[in-house]
Amino acid sequence: MKRTFAGLFLLAGLAFTVAYGQSGRLPDLGDASGGLLTPSEELELGRSLLREIRRVMPLVEDPEIAFYIDALGRRLVSNAPDASGTFHFLTIDNSQVNAFAMPGGIVGMHTGLIVAARDEAELAAVIAHEIAHITQRHIARMYARGRDINFTTGLAILAGILAASIDPELGQAAIAGGLAFGMQSQIDYTRSNEAEADRVGIQILTSAGFDPHAMADFFERMQELTRGAHDAVPEYLRTHPVTLGRISDARGRAEQIPGDFTRDDTGLFDWMQARVRALSDPQRSVRDHEARRRHSLVQLYEAAVAHLELGQTDAAEQLLDRIPAGEAPTLVLALAETALLRRQDRFAEALEQLGQLDSVYPGHPVIGALRAHTYHEANQHREAVRMVEQVLRRQSTPDPHLLRLKADAADADGRIAVSREAMAEYFFHRGQYDEAVRQFDDALVARDATPRDVERIEHKRDTARQVARQDSR
Repeated sequence: MKRTFAGLFLLAGLAFTVAYGQSGRLPDLGDASGGLLTPSEELELGRSLLREIRRVMPLVEDPEIAFYIDALGRRLVSNAPDASGTFHFLTIDNSQVNAFAMPGGIVGMHTGLIVAARDEAELAAVIAHEIAHITQRHIARMYARGRDINFTTGLAILAGILAASIDPELGQAAIAGGLAFGMQSQIDYTRSNEAEADRVGIQILTSAGFDPHAMADFFERMQELTRGAHDAVPEYLRTHPVTLGRISDARGRAEQIPGDFTRDDTGLFDWMQARVRALSDPQRSVRDHEARRRHSLVQLYEAAVAHLELGQTDAAEQLLDRIPAGEAPTLVLALAETALLRRQDRFAEALEQLGQLDSVYPGHPVIGALRAHTYHEANQHREAVRMVEQVLRRQSTPDPHLLRLKADAADADGRIAVSREAMAEYFFHRGQYDEAVRQFDDALVARDATPRDVERIEHKRDTARQVARQDSR
C-alpha cells in the first residue's frame, strides 16, 4: 500500500510544474479580473481536499506524533508573515522522504522525512518551506492563470493527484487529460516558487528561533541520501529539486542573519523520531536494540515502544524502568507508562495517571484523547463520549478517529442516535458523503432520537447531501 503512495507527490510536483503558466509574469491575485481562486474559494477547496486526503491516505493515528508535528507547525505559522486562515499539519505514514503543501493551509509530512531529518531545526526548515508555499499563494496562482487554466481544469489536476494514490496510471492519465502544455517555461515558475519558498521559509525559521542554516543543511542531507542510491532518489528531490546553486543561496542567506539560534527547541525531536521508527517497524527497532551493547535513553525508549506495539509488556516494562525520571521529557515518559498500564489491562491505574497529567497539562489534546480511549477500554463508555466531545470542541476540524471512537463508545452505551450521528460525521470528514447521508438517516429513525436531535441531524444531513451532489458533479 505504501508503495502506491510513493508516486503521489511526484505527480503533485508534476501538476504544479505543468500548471504554472508560460507568460513572463503572474497576474496580481488581488485583481478580480485575473484571479480565479479567491481566498474563500481556496479555503473551500482546502476543506474538500482535507476530507479526500483523510479518505485515501494512511495518516498516522498515534496522537503523540500527530500532536508534535501539529504543534511545531503552528509555532512556525505564528512566526510567518502574511499567514492567515486555518492550517492543517498532517503526518503521513509513508517511508518515502517527502513533504507537500495544498490549498487551504494543508501541510503534510511523511514519516520517512521525520526519520531522515537530523534534528528539529531541519524538520522545522521543511515545514517552514511548505508554509511559505501557502502564504505566498503559489498554488492559488496556478488557478489565477485564467487564459491557460480554469478552475475546473485545476480541480481535474488535483483529482488526478489523489487518484494516483489508488492507481498511478489512472492518476497520470487524469493529469495528462487536464493539461497539455509545453513544460520548460513552467519548470522556470517552479524554480522561482521554490526559491521564494526558501527565502520566506528561512525568515519563518529564524523568527521562530531556529538556526537558519538548517535549510541548507537539510538540502545537503538530501544529496547525501542520493549518493550511491542510483535510481532510489528521495521523493522530496523529485518534487523539490535541489541544486548546488539553491544550497549556496540558502547558505548565503543564513550567514547574513545574526543572532543565537537553536537546533532543538522543544527537546522532543529525538524522542518523537524514535517513536516514529518504533511504530513504523517495531520488529526492526527490537532487533537494533538487541544488536547494541550500549544504549542511550532515547534508544531504550524506542525499544520499549516497539515492545509495547508488539504486545510484549514485560520487556517494555523492564526498559522503561531503566529510564530515570527527570532524564526524559516528563510527558513522554508518563504517557509511555500509561500505555504500558493500558496494555496490562490496568485501566483504573491508567486513568488515575492520566487524570494527574491532565491537572498538570490542562486541556492537552493528547491526554484528552488517551483518556477517552482508556475510558472506552474500561467499559466506561459514557465517560468516553463525554471526553471525546470535550476534545472535539477545541478542534477547528474534527478528527475522524475521535469521531469513530465516539460512535463506538456511544453504541456500546446503547445511545443509538448519538452513535449514528457520530459515525455519519466520521464518514463525512473522510469524504465518504453518501455513506454519511445513510448514517444520518439511521440516526433520524433511532428510537432514542429526541425532537432536538432530529432538528440538528436533519440540518447536518442536508449539508452532507449537498456536498455529495457537488462531489458527484
